[in-house]
Amino acid sequence: MSNLQMKLEAFIEDVNREDGFTLQLFEKITNLLFFFIKWGGIPLVLYLLFEITRW
Repeated sequence: MSNLQMKLEAFIEDVNREDGFTLQLFEKITNLLFFFIKWGGIPLVLYLLFEITRW
């Protein structure tokens, strides 16, 4: 139990740091999701708009 408590305290300390590993990981995930939305979503929306205008 104390091992789990020590890991939880280390995680909380890491989250509270401004340059912690957890925040860097979330930043990378967010940037990756934005990249996929930008390069996958914009062409999809343009394609859908093009198809709607052909009606």
